[in-house]
Amino acid sequence: MLACLTVRCGELVTPEALAAEVWPDGPPVSAANTLQTYVSQLRRLLEPDRAPGGKPRVLRSVPGGYLLDLPPDQPDSRRFEEAVRRGRTALEAHEYDKAADLLQAALGWWRGPAYGNVPGDQAAREAARLEECRLVATELRIDADLALGRHAEVVAELERLVAADPWREEPVAQLMLALYRSRRQAEALGVYRAARSRLVEELGVEPGPELQRLEQRILRQDPDLELGEAPPESPRAPVSPAEVRPVVAPRAARRRPWGRIAAVAVLVIAAGAALSVSRGRAAEEPQVGGVFSEFDVAVRPGIGYDLDIPAGRPSDWHATNNPRSPDYDHLDLYRTSPTAPHDQLSGVDLTNTNAFNAVHAVNRGDPPEVCRGLPRQGGGNVRLAGLSAGAKVCLRTHAGRWALLTVTRMPENRQSVLPLHVVVLND
Repeated sequence: MLACLTVRCGELVTPEALAAEVWPDGPPVSAANTLQTYVSQLRRLLEPDRAPGGKPRVLRSVPGGYLLDLPPDQPDSRRFEEAVRRGRTALEAHEYDKAADLLQAALGWWRGPAYGNVPGDQAAREAARLEECRLVATELRIDADLALGRHAEVVAELERLVAADPWREEPVAQLMLALYRSRRQAEALGVYRAARSRLVEELGVEPGPELQRLEQRILRQDPDLELGEAPPESPRAPVSPAEVRPVVAPRAARRRPWGRIAAVAVLVIAAGAALSVSRGRAAEEPQVGGVFSEFDVAVRPGIGYDLDIPAGRPSDWHATNNPRSPDYDHLDLYRTSPTAPHDQLSGVDLTNTNAFNAVHAVNRGDPPEVCRGLPRQGGGNVRLAGLSAGAKVCLRTHAGRWALLTVTRMPENRQSVLPLHVVVLND
């Protein structure tokens, strides 16, 4: 009975509707009296401090039946749906870290199937709706993870999702992209072949057009599938799955992250404009290249570091955790303290305006020069949870240089140091 009232929270529920849910095979003769007893028991549970004879505020009697009157954020399901909505909005705004955090927190509230121990048609329909919402939230969170370069981290989870629901093409496409970005092209194509075999042999249909196009793009090794592709000097962040995915569209009408013809056209036009500008000034502005400095540094949690370290200085020169120190003006890289919600590497904000240094995770095989093609603005951070020994990160320093950070060894715990090899480029 509580489940039925909760599903229709804020709505009138007639005694007949309650009886049909409580006794699906037909109500007994004593149904009316039994329902009144149940209502009284629920009121004592929901308002244990209500004075005898006091007017109920939560489970109220209204003309024609009963109404469960709760604040909008009180039912878990509504709190979950609101968090998913906020996650969608963050994803649409390209705030991928925020989206991943919101969606992961929302998914963490699940402790099992919704209404798993409750019979009744209304509970079953609501459980199916919430399960679909949970699956969508999982896929949106994986979109955010893919945009953040966590393709290797989500492979195992996507394999479980595909095995649990082999007819759902969205996780299949995400798994193919994650494998491809993890340099596992043959496995990505194998996922497509397995999905196609299931659909053809068991349902007699071919995969959807988006999935077929993704397979062809992997076969062509389409560079737009790579994370972080953007024209030099472009202020636009690299194209990512969430940028072209309508986060508020119905599931049947949603575009998958692989159909980016318009976005690619914008990038091509921007790249051509950047190229023409660079050609026009090439004669009077010679290109600057080479390495400014190269060193190893052990990054402690809660400490900021200067990466523009002149030759002959110790690698932790100007390291500090005090924003009022004069040395703080020299810092570029900060590792969060052990008390922060997440371990991450961030750019230092010197102006308190959230104008963080640009930070980008790149591929393991990328040379230091790859940093020069990345956006110089955008801020952000890189989670340590998405890194491992050999992982690489590009960071833009306040002195206008790019630095490539290579993880030498992962810390054993949040208090341990993070050894990095740093190559700072001239620019």
